Amino acid sequence: MTHDQLIEDAASNCATGDAADPTAHPVAHADDSARFPLLTDAIDVSSVSLFEENLRRGAKPAAEWMCGIEFELFGYDARDATDPARLNPAQVQRVLAGFAPSSDDLVYEGRTVVEANAGQMNRLTVEPGGQIEFSGAPQRKLADVEREVTRYLTRLHEIAGAEDFVFLAVGFDPLRALDEQRWFPKMRYDVMRPYLATRGARAWDMMTRTCAVQTNLDYGAEDDLAAKFLVGNRLAPIATAIFANSPFESGRPSGYKSTRAAAWLATDDDRSGISPPALLEHAFSPASFIAYALDVPMLFAQRGGSYTDAPTGMKFGDFLARGCDALAPVFGDWADHLTTIFTDARLKQHIELRSADCGSLAHALAFQAYWKGLLYDPDTLMHALRLAPALDRAGALELRAAVARDALSARAAGVDVLALAKESIALAAEGLSRVAPEELPYLDVLHQQTIADELSPADILLRNWHGSWHASMPRVFEHLRIA
Repeated sequence: MTHDQLIEDAASNCATGDAADPTAHPVAHADDSARFPLLTDAIDVSSVSLFEENLRRGAKPAAEWMCGIEFELFGYDARDATDPARLNPAQVQRVLAGFAPSSDDLVYEGRTVVEANAGQMNRLTVEPGGQIEFSGAPQRKLADVEREVTRYLTRLHEIAGAEDFVFLAVGFDPLRALDEQRWFPKMRYDVMRPYLATRGARAWDMMTRTCAVQTNLDYGAEDDLAAKFLVGNRLAPIATAIFANSPFESGRPSGYKSTRAAAWLATDDDRSGISPPALLEHAFSPASFIAYALDVPMLFAQRGGSYTDAPTGMKFGDFLARGCDALAPVFGDWADHLTTIFTDARLKQHIELRSADCGSLAHALAFQAYWKGLLYDPDTLMHALRLAPALDRAGALELRAAVARDALSARAAGVDVLALAKESIALAAEGLSRVAPEELPYLDVLHQQTIADELSPADILLRNWHGSWHASMPRVFEHLRIA
């Protein structure tokens, strides 16, 4: 999961994202053409078309399409090298402070540092278990993405050395059990934690013990948006298999090659998995996505900088129709609601592709190149749409479960995952050769590992674990260490 910025159009009007007293503003109706609503403007059921318009406003010409990376890492206190603990909240805050050019670049909730401006429009935020997420500014070229992530990792390495910390690039905490996690005191998570505990046996594992890599990509007209959203969701399990990198839990093999993906399978199916509008539908539209999102239960609302659980568990459409407990809906509630939909590909004013375990820098950049190649060339996009399996809900769940367990070796719902992975990588290379041929080397690691060797990163970890590493978790740590 990620801590997201609010929808761009709305956020440009009210950068804090804190909703004030909605009674001070008129209801934002679909025919309010003079201006787009502020986050604090009241909304009701007549405002739904504004949500669709907000997505349409995200469309950009192809010449302006960019790529933004999100990269999550686990931090450990290595002072006890034989038994490193996850960083505690105070240690996490020291890491954030180490990136801020000045105190003005730190964001607080009360006295807790929750975010840092890391310069060049890059941000650092914190996940529920203290995982640190780097959110890179959108870039036209992957070389610029690489430059910014490398700069981040260089500074992180300096901080780690000074503090005796270790940071791992892996999809699931390979060592510490759930009851050993250090929950980060963020107000949003205080509301989410008890509700999600009722929505899946592994929801807290997902919150505290998982790390992912994500790419954020742009879209053009509505037909381009539709194709990208369908491909992003339907090929998500294939990307999970290619980048599977979390075969350990509590110091031993977990039985999964992506334990992160397995945790998501047992987390709130109201808001996770493959987005329902992408299942079997061939005429995806913003309206179908909005209808789905209106049916997803809310996690929270925020007012005056605080989070309330008054609407928690209430479908957004019901909240929109009647509010709750004297809490009237405002446009910022919709912006927040979209950040709590955790499907493998999700939609705001860009498309977020979020189906991969965190891994090495080479794999994180390959993930960007893979999706850029598939989605940014129109001919390749249409080929990818024909290639991607259109499954019903049961088939999609079967495929995702098989991939979590077996990664590239999975065969489920009529899908040969390895064969489809190879074909999709070759297709991504074709697309990238047309839109950014200089970026083809970013796919080299996939050509070698997936196509030639037929291995995921998890396969390599397990071969070493059962082989020359002699079941040594310190050897696993050293292999996964990125700072």
